[in-house]
Amino acid sequence: MSAVPSTATPNINDGTVNAIVKVDNKVFVGGTFTGVTDRGTGTVHSRPYLFAFDATTGLVDPTFAPNINDEVLSLQPGSQPGTVFVGGRFTGVQAGGWSRLVLLNTTDGSVVSSFKAASFNGAVNSVKQFGDRILVGGFFTTAAGNVRNGLASVNAITGDFDPFVNVSLTGHHNYNGSGASSSVGATELDITPDGTKAVVLGNFKQANGGDYDQVVVLNLTGAAASIAAWHTNRFDDRCKATSFDKWVRDVDISPDGTYFVVVTTGAPNAGTLCDAASRWDFVTGTNLQPAWVAYTGGDTLLSVAITGTAVYVGGHQRWMNNADGKDTAMQGAVARPGLAALEPGTGIPMKWNPGRNPRGVGASALYATEDGLYVGSDTPYIGNYEYMRGRIAYFPLEGGLTPPAGVVGDLPTEVFFPNSTVTVPANDVLYRVNAGGPELAATDGEMAWLADTASTSLYRNSGSTANTIVSNTITADASVPASTPMAVFDDRRFDPSAAPEMMWNFPVAAGTQVEVRLSFVARDWNYSSAGQRVFDIKIDGVVRADDYDTVAQVGYKVAHTLKFPVTSDGTVNIEFIHGLLNPAVDAIEIVRTSGGTGLGVAKRTYNGTTAGALTGVGGADGTVWANLRGAFLVDNTLYYGMSDSNFYKRTFDGVNFGPASLHNPHSDPRWDGVLVDEFGSTATYDGKKTAIYTELPSVRSMFYSNGRLYYTITGNNSLFWRYFSPDSGVIGSQRFQANGSGTSTSLEWLGTSSGVLFLSGGYVYWSRTDGRLVKRAFDGTAFSGVATAVSGPAIDSVNWTSPGAFLFG
Repeated sequence: MSAVPSTATPNINDGTVNAIVKVDNKVFVGGTFTGVTDRGTGTVHSRPYLFAFDATTGLVDPTFAPNINDEVLSLQPGSQPGTVFVGGRFTGVQAGGWSRLVLLNTTDGSVVSSFKAASFNGAVNSVKQFGDRILVGGFFTTAAGNVRNGLASVNAITGDFDPFVNVSLTGHHNYNGSGASSSVGATELDITPDGTKAVVLGNFKQANGGDYDQVVVLNLTGAAASIAAWHTNRFDDRCKATSFDKWVRDVDISPDGTYFVVVTTGAPNAGTLCDAASRWDFVTGTNLQPAWVAYTGGDTLLSVAITGTAVYVGGHQRWMNNADGKDTAMQGAVARPGLAALEPGTGIPMKWNPGRNPRGVGASALYATEDGLYVGSDTPYIGNYEYMRGRIAYFPLEGGLTPPAGVVGDLPTEVFFPNSTVTVPANDVLYRVNAGGPELAATDGEMAWLADTASTSLYRNSGSTANTIVSNTITADASVPASTPMAVFDDRRFDPSAAPEMMWNFPVAAGTQVEVRLSFVARDWNYSSAGQRVFDIKIDGVVRADDYDTVAQVGYKVAHTLKFPVTSDGTVNIEFIHGLLNPAVDAIEIVRTSGGTGLGVAKRTYNGTTAGALTGVGGADGTVWANLRGAFLVDNTLYYGMSDSNFYKRTFDGVNFGPASLHNPHSDPRWDGVLVDEFGSTATYDGKKTAIYTELPSVRSMFYSNGRLYYTITGNNSLFWRYFSPDSGVIGSQRFQANGSGTSTSLEWLGTSSGVLFLSGGYVYWSRTDGRLVKRAFDGTAFSGVATAVSGPAIDSVNWTSPGAFLFG
């Protein structure tokens, strides 16, 4: 999904959006508003409570004018071509006596008189068609004079009362004579695509007298609807009863009909499902538990829409993945203002993060189509005041990114061992940075050029600024290596202040001979003459270029590369010293000029029985692999933790390593430092690293499988796991564990693991400090049976100790 909203939506002038539906190429929007303005033309339309607009142009349909007299709460495609069902509080349509549920013609908004819904004595909150019936939920106690508490069914063609649904919703969830009080009944419902099951939310404690607090699942097969054998107590909690009579807010069923997600309000209450999204599978049982819970840390979620690749949630949340939060960001929190996409299998936030600031009451309606997502709210902007989209926005699927597949290694495969002695050839590229610009693919088969667009960097101090100029044409002189893509000269990083001077620091093993290549171009007219931008360059504290001036060297709009031989003392330090105006650099490359050996990464084949010989791969680039605290490869991206309590990531295709970068998805340059939109608050949207970062110095090994990051901790006889998103790289704030067994001398003991950890064929394999590789049956949650040593120094002369091995997939 694109994070940039389309311009094909109008601006709603006031009120709130409650419901959205698309019929043919028209989008219908219902809510509490009174007027809408066309984008571009500025034409204002009086459209109380309901309007339509063209999905292609975004212009309001001038002929669709239903003239409804009160709030619209629910919209669904009609039972006939060119029609739409409308439910709500209204008691008049087209000045007629049509109330609460009506079928309208999508051309002009006229009432389809052949459908005359049974009369309801209260609001219709939600409607959904299944077969030739419509399931109706609301705050009513009668339907066509028949007792129906909150749920009823009518004929989808005629609107006549249908006795099929006779499930009575009764009792306030919270109100018991004090506290908040609201009407009793169904507020939201959804039906599986095959029409066999329904999920109903609302303010009720019982369904047909049974204990079904706020949520009930119905069977829609047979002679009459019945309550399904699905029950949970997780919605029994009162949460903030002084403010909420009920705290469930919305539900959506997955496109394949196998699960549903409920979103809630209720204030932060530890151990409850308040202010959270929770996934529920369609299984049978009592006291059922959710497959996962995604917490905001104290903010309401109002809406949910599920597609094949994501669970989209909307509200006025500041963060997601915030299980410990109580109106503040705690460990794990990531900024997701007002909108978020969650991994369907884990609930972990995905990369998509358009945001809504100001957040207002929240994103009250989400509607997914085959080509995008509509968002309805009570606020005018998407992003941080970036895109004016008055209360209705559309995010097209086109322009978005396809989520990664989550591919990992499995036996037989190659096992990679960092901190191994490997042969290093001369001319091996150690670092490439596209200063101030995005990542660029290599043109010579070597590593890519690392992006440098964030305010902070693994290799650079802060205080400098990125700059892009592509409005003119440049050439390159002979000093620029053929392997340097000309695109590196589109962006640069310059230093506006001498306190501190811009400095770059690259770890390179002491004694290694390298060539430091610094590339420059003058493209800005302000620096088009000699003497306008002049600065010194120091490497390891020694001035290597005095009063460097690109224009004086090669001229205006000509790219130039300086090359300096350096013998590393453990770190190559490059400093740009102010002279006249601001120092700037377009690209940095460090290339080894001497061959030899170094500590890098080696590999051996393994099929579960036989281990191959250890052979060198590469990776001797200055990375201190001895400080590794576990690694895993997913979708050709290597994630690894180090003893400095940081995660890093880099690409790896089995042969070539890409440049390393700090991995901290809890920091988002678009939202870090941005004040939340709450009066008098000094809080910002900044996130906080998950607690596993602080655990890293004690972590010994890790692997990824099926949405989970598993890891061991020194001296601890447990296999810990947290959810992990290969899309965003976010690690879950909640920690789970599978206990080991035995004593410290038993093979089953996990406290002596030594770097190798992977899953294959229903077994977890791990190495011990004595060099043996053992395996034990594991179903993803718990161990069973006994551990067996399958390889080791005394078994097949293979030593499996490592600071963090990983499988290639």
